[in-house]
Amino acid sequence: MEKPKKIGIDARFYGKAGPGRYTKNIIKHLEKVDQKNKYYVLLKKDNFEDYVPSNPNFEKVLADYPWYSWQEQIPFLFKVLSLNLDLYYVPHFNIPVLYPKKIVTAIPDLIMHTFSTEKGTTLWKPYFKFKKFVYKLVFKWSVIRSYRVIVPTNEVFKDFKSVYPNISDKKFVVATEGIDPDLADVKVEDTHQILKKYNIKKPYLLYLSSMYEHKNVPRLLEAFKILLERKLFDGFLVLVGKRDKFSERVEKLAQEMELGDRVLMPGMDTFITDEETVALRKEAEAYVFPALKEGFSLTPLEAQYYGLPCVISDIPCHKEVYGDSVLFFDPYNVEDMVNKINKILTDSNLKKVIIKKGYERTKIYNWTHTAEKTLEVFESALGIEK
Repeated sequence: MEKPKKIGIDARFYGKAGPGRYTKNIIKHLEKVDQKNKYYVLLKKDNFEDYVPSNPNFEKVLADYPWYSWQEQIPFLFKVLSLNLDLYYVPHFNIPVLYPKKIVTAIPDLIMHTFSTEKGTTLWKPYFKFKKFVYKLVFKWSVIRSYRVIVPTNEVFKDFKSVYPNISDKKFVVATEGIDPDLADVKVEDTHQILKKYNIKKPYLLYLSSMYEHKNVPRLLEAFKILLERKLFDGFLVLVGKRDKFSERVEKLAQEMELGDRVLMPGMDTFITDEETVALRKEAEAYVFPALKEGFSLTPLEAQYYGLPCVISDIPCHKEVYGDSVLFFDPYNVEDMVNKINKILTDSNLKKVIIKKGYERTKIYNWTHTAEKTLEVFESALGIEK
Protein backbone atom coordinates (compact mmCIF):
# COMPACT_ATOMS: atom_id res chain seq x y z
CA MET A 1 0.00 0.00 0.00
CA GLU A 2 1.33 3.43 -0.97
CA LYS A 3 2.48 5.58 1.91
CA PRO A 4 0.18 8.59 2.61
CA LYS A 5 1.45 11.89 1.22
CA LYS A 6 2.00 14.85 3.53
CA ILE A 7 -0.02 17.92 2.54
CA GLY A 8 0.18 21.25 4.35
CA ILE A 9 -2.63 23.83 4.27
CA ASP A 10 -2.11 27.49 5.11
CA ALA A 11 -5.25 28.04 7.19
CA ARG A 12 -4.22 31.23 8.98
CA PHE A 13 -7.28 32.95 7.47
CA TYR A 14 -9.57 30.21 8.83
CA GLY A 15 -13.04 31.57 9.68
CA LYS A 16 -12.30 35.17 8.69
CA ALA A 17 -14.27 36.94 5.96
CA GLY A 18 -13.36 36.37 2.32
CA PRO A 19 -10.50 33.86 2.01
CA GLY A 20 -11.20 32.67 5.56
CA ARG A 21 -14.64 31.32 4.68
CA TYR A 22 -13.17 29.61 1.61
CA THR A 23 -10.40 28.09 3.75
CA LYS A 24 -12.86 26.79 6.34
CA ASN A 25 -15.12 25.17 3.78
CA ILE A 26 -12.42 23.61 1.64
CA ILE A 27 -10.76 22.04 4.71
CA LYS A 28 -14.05 20.64 6.05
CA HIS A 29 -14.89 19.10 2.70
CA LEU A 30 -11.39 17.77 2.03
CA GLU A 31 -11.83 15.92 5.33
CA LYS A 32 -14.81 14.16 3.75
CA VAL A 33 -13.36 13.34 0.34
CA ASP A 34 -9.78 12.35 1.26
CA GLN A 35 -9.30 9.45 3.65
CA LYS A 36 -5.77 8.58 2.44
CA ASN A 37 -3.38 11.50 2.79
CA LYS A 38 -1.98 13.19 5.89
CA TYR A 39 -2.81 16.88 6.31
CA TYR A 40 -1.15 19.55 8.46
CA VAL A 41 -3.44 22.54 8.97
CA LEU A 42 -1.48 25.67 9.90
CA LEU A 43 -3.48 28.08 12.08
CA LYS A 44 -2.94 31.30 14.00
CA LYS A 45 -3.48 31.49 17.74
CA ASP A 46 -6.78 33.39 17.44
CA ASN A 47 -8.41 30.70 15.29
CA PHE A 48 -6.58 27.61 16.56
CA GLU A 49 -9.50 26.42 18.71
CA ASP A 50 -12.11 27.27 16.03
CA TYR A 51 -11.02 24.34 13.88
CA VAL A 52 -11.82 20.90 15.26
CA PRO A 53 -10.71 18.13 12.88
CA SER A 54 -13.30 15.47 12.07
CA ASN A 55 -10.85 13.32 10.12
CA PRO A 56 -7.96 11.69 12.08
CA ASN A 57 -5.61 12.34 9.16
CA PHE A 58 -5.94 16.10 9.72
CA GLU A 59 -3.61 17.59 12.34
CA LYS A 60 -3.55 21.18 13.64
CA VAL A 61 -0.24 23.08 13.68
CA LEU A 62 0.19 26.42 15.45
CA ALA A 63 1.69 28.99 13.05
CA ASP A 64 0.99 32.37 14.63
CA TYR A 65 2.47 34.61 11.95
CA PRO A 66 0.56 37.57 10.44
CA TRP A 67 -0.41 37.32 6.78
CA TYR A 68 1.07 39.86 4.32
CA SER A 69 4.09 40.40 6.58
CA TRP A 70 7.84 39.80 6.59
CA GLN A 71 7.20 37.10 9.23
CA GLU A 72 5.27 35.23 6.57
CA GLN A 73 8.42 35.20 4.45
CA ILE A 74 11.02 34.16 7.04
CA PRO A 75 9.90 32.43 10.31
CA PHE A 76 6.68 31.09 8.76
CA LEU A 77 8.71 29.70 5.84
CA PHE A 78 10.88 27.72 8.29
CA LYS A 79 7.75 26.47 10.04
CA VAL A 80 6.39 25.10 6.77
CA LEU A 81 9.78 23.62 5.82
CA SER A 82 9.99 21.82 9.18
CA LEU A 83 6.94 19.74 8.22
CA ASN A 84 8.79 18.21 5.25
CA LEU A 85 5.69 18.29 3.07
CA ASP A 86 5.09 16.57 -0.24
CA LEU A 87 2.70 19.37 -1.22
CA TYR A 88 1.89 22.80 0.18
CA TYR A 89 -1.58 24.26 -0.47
CA VAL A 90 -2.32 27.98 -0.08
CA PRO A 91 -5.99 28.99 -0.57
CA HIS A 92 -4.85 32.51 -1.45
CA PHE A 93 -1.84 34.07 -3.22
CA ASN A 94 0.40 34.96 -0.24
CA ILE A 95 3.00 32.20 -0.45
CA PRO A 96 6.42 32.32 1.23
CA VAL A 97 8.30 33.29 -1.93
CA LEU A 98 11.41 31.22 -1.08
CA TYR A 99 9.51 27.98 -0.48
CA PRO A 100 11.31 25.50 -2.77
CA LYS A 101 8.88 22.58 -3.04
CA LYS A 102 5.60 21.92 -4.85
CA ILE A 103 2.76 24.41 -4.28
CA VAL A 104 -0.91 24.59 -5.24
CA THR A 105 -2.82 27.86 -4.77
CA ALA A 106 -6.48 28.86 -4.95
CA ILE A 107 -6.87 32.50 -5.99
CA PRO A 108 -10.40 33.96 -6.08
CA ASP A 109 -9.88 37.01 -8.30
CA LEU A 110 -7.58 39.76 -9.57
CA ILE A 111 -9.70 42.62 -8.27
CA MET A 112 -6.74 44.28 -6.56
CA HIS A 113 -5.08 44.54 -9.97
CA THR A 114 -8.01 46.62 -11.25
CA PHE A 115 -9.34 48.48 -8.22
CA SER A 116 -7.05 50.10 -5.67
CA THR A 117 -7.80 50.31 -1.95
CA GLU A 118 -5.71 53.50 -1.73
CA LYS A 119 -8.72 55.67 -0.85
CA GLY A 120 -9.36 53.59 2.24
CA THR A 121 -5.83 53.20 3.52
CA THR A 122 -4.40 54.96 6.56
CA LEU A 123 -0.85 54.26 5.35
CA TRP A 124 1.56 56.92 4.12
CA LYS A 125 0.81 57.06 0.37
CA PRO A 126 4.37 56.30 -0.87
CA TYR A 127 4.47 53.30 1.50
CA PHE A 128 1.07 52.16 0.23
CA LYS A 129 2.34 52.31 -3.37
CA PHE A 130 5.41 50.31 -2.34
CA LYS A 131 3.19 47.67 -0.72
CA LYS A 132 1.06 47.51 -3.89
CA PHE A 133 4.23 46.96 -5.92
CA VAL A 134 5.30 44.14 -3.58
CA TYR A 135 1.79 42.66 -3.74
CA LYS A 136 1.96 42.41 -7.52
CA LEU A 137 5.41 40.83 -7.38
CA VAL A 138 4.33 38.20 -4.82
CA PHE A 139 1.09 37.59 -6.72
CA LYS A 140 2.89 36.99 -10.02
CA TRP A 141 5.48 34.79 -8.36
CA SER A 142 2.77 32.70 -6.70
CA VAL A 143 1.17 32.12 -10.11
CA ILE A 144 4.53 31.18 -11.67
CA ARG A 145 5.51 28.91 -8.78
CA SER A 146 2.18 27.12 -8.41
CA TYR A 147 1.80 23.68 -9.95
CA ARG A 148 -1.83 24.67 -10.46
CA VAL A 149 -3.89 27.77 -9.63
CA ILE A 150 -7.49 26.94 -8.71
CA VAL A 151 -9.96 29.68 -9.73
CA PRO A 152 -13.73 29.91 -9.07
CA THR A 153 -15.04 30.87 -12.54
CA ASN A 154 -14.08 30.87 -16.21
CA GLU A 155 -14.22 34.66 -16.03
CA VAL A 156 -11.38 34.71 -13.46
CA PHE A 157 -9.43 32.35 -15.72
CA LYS A 158 -9.88 34.88 -18.56
CA ASP A 159 -8.67 37.66 -16.25
CA PHE A 160 -5.51 35.68 -15.47
CA LYS A 161 -4.88 35.10 -19.16
CA SER A 162 -5.25 38.80 -19.94
CA VAL A 163 -2.82 39.80 -17.16
CA TYR A 164 -0.38 36.90 -17.68
CA PRO A 165 -0.77 35.91 -21.36
CA ASN A 166 2.46 33.90 -21.44
CA ILE A 167 1.41 31.47 -18.69
CA SER A 168 0.02 28.17 -19.95
CA ASP A 169 -3.73 27.52 -19.82
CA LYS A 170 -2.92 24.18 -18.14
CA LYS A 171 -1.82 26.09 -15.05
CA PHE A 172 -5.45 26.98 -14.19
CA VAL A 173 -8.27 24.77 -12.92
CA VAL A 174 -11.82 26.06 -12.48
CA ALA A 175 -13.56 24.84 -9.31
CA THR A 176 -16.76 26.70 -8.42
CA GLU A 177 -17.68 27.59 -4.84
CA GLY A 178 -20.96 27.19 -2.93
CA ILE A 179 -23.01 28.34 0.03
CA ASP A 180 -21.33 27.97 3.40
CA PRO A 181 -23.04 24.91 5.00
CA ASP A 182 -22.85 26.66 8.38
CA LEU A 183 -24.94 29.48 6.93
CA ALA A 184 -27.35 27.07 5.22
CA ASP A 185 -27.95 25.25 8.52
CA VAL A 186 -28.80 28.41 10.49
CA LYS A 187 -32.24 28.32 12.13
CA VAL A 188 -33.80 31.65 13.10
CA GLU A 189 -36.40 31.57 15.86
CA ASP A 190 -37.63 35.17 15.68
CA THR A 191 -36.71 37.33 12.69
CA HIS A 192 -38.79 40.28 13.93
CA GLN A 193 -36.87 40.42 17.19
CA ILE A 194 -33.63 40.72 15.24
CA LEU A 195 -35.05 43.54 13.10
CA LYS A 196 -36.17 45.27 16.27
CA LYS A 197 -32.69 44.91 17.78
CA TYR A 198 -31.22 46.97 14.92
CA ASN A 199 -34.24 49.29 14.56
CA ILE A 200 -34.86 48.05 11.02
CA LYS A 201 -38.33 48.69 9.64
CA LYS A 202 -39.95 46.98 6.65
CA PRO A 203 -40.04 47.19 3.70
CA TYR A 204 -36.35 47.36 2.90
CA LEU A 205 -33.81 46.51 0.22
CA LEU A 206 -30.74 44.58 1.37
CA TYR A 207 -27.04 44.79 0.51
CA LEU A 208 -24.58 42.61 2.43
CA SER A 209 -20.86 42.85 1.69
CA SER A 210 -17.84 45.10 2.07
CA MET A 211 -18.03 48.61 0.60
CA TYR A 212 -14.76 48.74 -1.31
CA GLU A 213 -14.57 50.84 -4.44
CA HIS A 214 -15.45 47.97 -6.80
CA LYS A 215 -18.64 47.22 -4.85
CA ASN A 216 -20.21 50.35 -6.40
CA VAL A 217 -22.31 51.29 -3.34
CA PRO A 218 -22.46 55.07 -4.11
CA ARG A 219 -24.45 54.33 -7.29
CA LEU A 220 -26.78 52.14 -5.25
CA LEU A 221 -27.40 55.15 -2.98
CA GLU A 222 -28.18 57.27 -6.06
CA ALA A 223 -30.65 54.66 -7.33
CA PHE A 224 -32.29 54.37 -3.92
CA LYS A 225 -32.74 58.15 -3.69
CA ILE A 226 -34.45 58.20 -7.10
CA LEU A 227 -36.78 55.37 -6.02
CA LEU A 228 -37.81 57.46 -3.01
CA GLU A 229 -38.14 60.74 -4.92
CA ARG A 230 -40.32 59.18 -7.62
CA LYS A 231 -42.41 57.45 -4.95
CA LEU A 232 -41.61 54.07 -6.47
CA PHE A 233 -40.57 52.72 -3.07
CA ASP A 234 -41.38 53.90 0.43
CA GLY A 235 -38.96 51.97 2.54
CA PHE A 236 -35.35 51.61 3.63
CA LEU A 237 -31.97 50.49 2.34
CA VAL A 238 -30.07 48.21 4.71
CA LEU A 239 -26.31 48.08 4.08
CA VAL A 240 -24.54 45.40 6.11
CA GLY A 241 -20.74 45.67 6.27
CA LYS A 242 -18.04 46.25 8.85
CA ARG A 243 -16.75 49.70 9.76
CA ASP A 244 -13.74 50.81 7.73
CA LYS A 245 -12.74 53.85 5.66
CA PHE A 246 -14.95 52.71 2.77
CA SER A 247 -18.11 52.14 4.80
CA GLU A 248 -17.52 55.41 6.67
CA ARG A 249 -17.36 57.18 3.30
CA VAL A 250 -20.68 55.58 2.30
CA GLU A 251 -22.21 56.60 5.64
CA LYS A 252 -21.08 60.20 5.08
CA LEU A 253 -22.37 60.17 1.50
CA ALA A 254 -25.80 58.97 2.67
CA GLN A 255 -25.93 61.92 5.08
CA GLU A 256 -24.90 64.38 2.36
CA MET A 257 -27.64 62.97 0.10
CA GLU A 258 -30.14 63.48 2.95
CA LEU A 259 -30.76 59.75 3.19
CA GLY A 260 -29.59 59.44 6.78
CA ASP A 261 -32.91 58.21 8.19
CA ARG A 262 -33.56 55.86 5.25
CA VAL A 263 -30.17 54.16 4.94
CA LEU A 264 -29.47 51.79 7.83
CA MET A 265 -25.99 50.38 8.45
CA PRO A 266 -26.28 47.90 11.33
CA GLY A 267 -22.80 46.39 10.95
CA MET A 268 -20.90 49.60 11.60
CA ASP A 269 -20.72 49.36 15.37
CA THR A 270 -21.46 45.72 16.12
CA PHE A 271 -20.72 42.28 14.71
CA ILE A 272 -23.66 40.85 12.75
CA THR A 273 -23.98 37.10 13.34
CA ASP A 274 -24.90 34.50 10.71
CA GLU A 275 -28.28 34.10 12.39
CA GLU A 276 -28.90 37.83 12.08
CA THR A 277 -27.87 37.95 8.39
CA VAL A 278 -30.29 35.09 7.69
CA ALA A 279 -33.09 37.02 9.41
CA LEU A 280 -32.29 40.12 7.33
CA ARG A 281 -32.41 38.05 4.13
CA LYS A 282 -35.73 36.45 5.05
CA GLU A 283 -37.49 39.77 5.71
CA ALA A 284 -36.10 41.90 2.85
CA GLU A 285 -37.97 42.80 -0.34
CA ALA A 286 -34.99 42.20 -2.63
CA TYR A 287 -31.23 41.75 -2.57
CA VAL A 288 -29.39 44.39 -4.63
CA PHE A 289 -25.74 43.87 -5.55
CA PRO A 290 -24.21 46.47 -7.92
CA ALA A 291 -20.55 45.27 -7.96
CA LEU A 292 -18.34 46.27 -10.89
CA LYS A 293 -16.04 43.26 -10.52
CA GLU A 294 -16.26 39.91 -8.70
CA GLY A 295 -14.55 36.52 -8.74
CA PHE A 296 -17.55 34.33 -7.90
CA SER A 297 -19.93 36.51 -5.86
CA LEU A 298 -21.48 34.38 -3.14
CA THR A 299 -23.80 36.83 -1.37
CA PRO A 300 -26.52 36.76 -4.06
CA LEU A 301 -26.43 32.94 -3.95
CA GLU A 302 -26.89 33.05 -0.18
CA ALA A 303 -29.83 35.41 -0.65
CA GLN A 304 -31.39 33.06 -3.21
CA TYR A 305 -31.14 30.16 -0.78
CA TYR A 306 -33.40 32.04 1.64
CA GLY A 307 -35.98 32.97 -0.99
CA LEU A 308 -34.83 36.52 -1.66
CA PRO A 309 -35.08 37.76 -5.29
CA CYS A 310 -31.81 39.22 -6.53
CA VAL A 311 -31.24 42.30 -8.70
CA ILE A 312 -27.55 42.40 -9.58
CA SER A 313 -24.99 43.90 -11.97
CA ASP A 314 -24.65 42.36 -15.41
CA ILE A 315 -20.89 41.82 -15.13
CA PRO A 316 -19.47 38.69 -16.85
CA CYS A 317 -18.88 36.81 -13.60
CA HIS A 318 -22.52 37.26 -12.54
CA LYS A 319 -23.82 36.16 -15.93
CA GLU A 320 -21.70 33.01 -15.71
CA VAL A 321 -22.73 32.09 -12.17
CA TYR A 322 -26.38 33.19 -12.10
CA GLY A 323 -27.74 32.72 -15.63
CA ASP A 324 -31.44 33.65 -15.75
CA SER A 325 -32.03 33.29 -12.00
CA VAL A 326 -31.64 37.02 -11.27
CA LEU A 327 -32.64 40.36 -12.77
CA PHE A 328 -29.62 42.13 -14.28
CA PHE A 329 -28.83 45.85 -14.59
CA ASP A 330 -25.97 47.89 -16.01
CA PRO A 331 -23.92 48.82 -12.88
CA TYR A 332 -22.75 52.07 -14.48
CA ASN A 333 -26.31 53.15 -15.35
CA VAL A 334 -28.26 54.35 -12.30
CA GLU A 335 -31.51 54.66 -14.28
CA ASP A 336 -31.27 51.02 -15.33
CA MET A 337 -30.67 50.05 -11.70
CA VAL A 338 -33.77 52.02 -10.67
CA ASN A 339 -35.91 50.39 -13.38
CA LYS A 340 -34.85 46.84 -12.55
CA ILE A 341 -35.33 47.28 -8.79
CA ASN A 342 -38.75 48.79 -9.43
CA LYS A 343 -39.62 45.89 -11.74
CA ILE A 344 -38.89 43.28 -9.07
CA LEU A 345 -40.87 45.31 -6.51
CA THR A 346 -43.96 45.75 -8.68
CA ASP A 347 -44.19 42.61 -10.83
CA SER A 348 -45.32 39.87 -8.43
CA ASN A 349 -45.29 37.13 -11.10
CA LEU A 350 -41.72 37.99 -12.10
CA LYS A 351 -40.71 38.04 -8.45
CA LYS A 352 -42.10 34.51 -7.92
CA VAL A 353 -40.26 33.23 -11.00
CA ILE A 354 -36.97 34.81 -9.90
CA ILE A 355 -37.32 33.39 -6.38
CA LYS A 356 -38.01 29.88 -7.75
CA LYS A 357 -35.18 29.99 -10.28
CA GLY A 358 -32.87 31.44 -7.63
CA TYR A 359 -33.45 28.59 -5.20
CA GLU A 360 -32.91 26.04 -7.98
CA ARG A 361 -29.67 27.81 -8.88
CA THR A 362 -28.27 27.29 -5.38
CA LYS A 363 -28.40 23.51 -5.93
CA ILE A 364 -25.83 23.71 -8.74
CA TYR A 365 -22.96 24.82 -6.52
CA ASN A 366 -21.55 22.97 -3.51
CA TRP A 367 -18.30 22.60 -1.62
CA THR A 368 -18.11 18.84 -2.11
CA HIS A 369 -17.55 19.49 -5.82
CA THR A 370 -14.92 22.14 -4.96
CA ALA A 371 -13.11 19.69 -2.66
CA GLU A 372 -13.21 16.88 -5.22
CA LYS A 373 -11.71 19.12 -7.92
CA THR A 374 -9.08 20.33 -5.44
CA LEU A 375 -8.18 16.75 -4.48
CA GLU A 376 -7.81 15.88 -8.18
CA VAL A 377 -5.27 18.70 -8.46
CA PHE A 378 -3.41 17.44 -5.38
CA GLU A 379 -3.26 13.89 -6.74
CA SER A 380 -2.02 15.13 -10.09
CA ALA A 381 0.69 17.20 -8.38
CA LEU A 382 1.71 14.23 -6.24
CA GLY A 383 1.65 11.75 -9.13
CA ILE A 384 -1.04 9.66 -7.47
CA GLU A 385 -2.88 7.38 -9.88
CA LYS A 386 -6.57 6.70 -9.27
